[in-house]
Amino acid sequence: MKKLLVILLLASLGLQAQEESPWQLTGYLKYLASYSQVNKAYFPPELHSETSFNNFDQLLHNRFDLRYYKGGWTGGIGMRTRLFQGASVEKGESFYQGLDKDAGLADLSFLYWKSDQVLMHTIIDRLWLQYEIEKWSFRLGRQRINWGMTSVFNPNDLLNQYNFLDFDYEERPGVDALRVQFFPNFSSQLELAIAPGRDEINTAALLYRNNAYLYDFQFIAGFYDAQATLGGGWAGSIGGFGFKGEANYYFENNQEAKSEVLVAAADVDYVFSNGLYLTLGYLYNQSAAEGLGVLAFSNVSDGQVLSPRNPYIYRNTALLSLNYPFNPLINGSLTGMYSPDGNSTIIFPSISYSLSTNWDILVAGQFFLADNDLAAQEYDAFANSLFLRLKWSF
Repeated sequence: MKKLLVILLLASLGLQAQEESPWQLTGYLKYLASYSQVNKAYFPPELHSETSFNNFDQLLHNRFDLRYYKGGWTGGIGMRTRLFQGASVEKGESFYQGLDKDAGLADLSFLYWKSDQVLMHTIIDRLWLQYEIEKWSFRLGRQRINWGMTSVFNPNDLLNQYNFLDFDYEERPGVDALRVQFFPNFSSQLELAIAPGRDEINTAALLYRNNAYLYDFQFIAGFYDAQATLGGGWAGSIGGFGFKGEANYYFENNQEAKSEVLVAAADVDYVFSNGLYLTLGYLYNQSAAEGLGVLAFSNVSDGQVLSPRNPYIYRNTALLSLNYPFNPLINGSLTGMYSPDGNSTIIFPSISYSLSTNWDILVAGQFFLADNDLAAQEYDAFANSLFLRLKWSF
């Protein structure tokens, strides 16, 4: 694995000098420092000695994406290597096991240089080959298949759910699958995706997409984890506002003890004349367990990816997001999410600055607020995190 990293780095220098080469290599190197503070009042006294309430982490993150283009053939391999140091590593086996987990058919996750303070981990999250001929496209391997249409929550995304709080993973996870696409004309598309999972979570679905009345529509039918599902989505505009939505319904499966479930999301967005971009969204997740406390936040804050049948920990969630370009070099954003079921709020501000063509810096925060079950439902800050990231792209 170490030799592969060196080969890709040297290849990047050679490929950049060959403009006519069928190979293309891109990537980045990032440094991310984070500090998090957890409110001790939310934990019973007997857990205080087992819980770390102030944590500092450092992360070096390198990524390579190699592409090949020749005639009707295209291939790709993408890998991310991360060097961790700090409180996360000190958690020990619980952190190692969550990190070194590959849900694909092949285990392409490699954990090495493990110690009490530092560890290094590499995962190949893209490895695919594609062939295109006339109106057909065939792709086999580890790839990203994104069927979502709304901005944050994507019930239609049966194959590639992601954790929206994991902002440092822009590429998002891939899936081992066969993808066949047919394009009858410029506005319609028929697509088949089959993804057998190593953990017996198999997915097979058919998607049809078309455009009518200035709207994009899609319809989905298939199976997820032995449960039949039907879904659909749309994207268009009303009175200058963008209007998007999607939903999937999962039918009851008595043999697998799985009940009927509806997951639906919708949002509207608007761009003001000064460049301010506003998004309002809503998620209904019938799979969410009732009566979850604030500690359920750990399911979405530790890099975990939930399922399309259960994309978030609460049943009802509203979202407000603002994005504003102060100038061509500085961009700011502010996202807030509120779930009345758990009376919980997430506030996610960030600001980025482009230092030069290939360098940028980001400062971000994530603030979690909720009722404290140990203090007569007192509403307070459960956890706060601050991030500083420096990124070089090539």
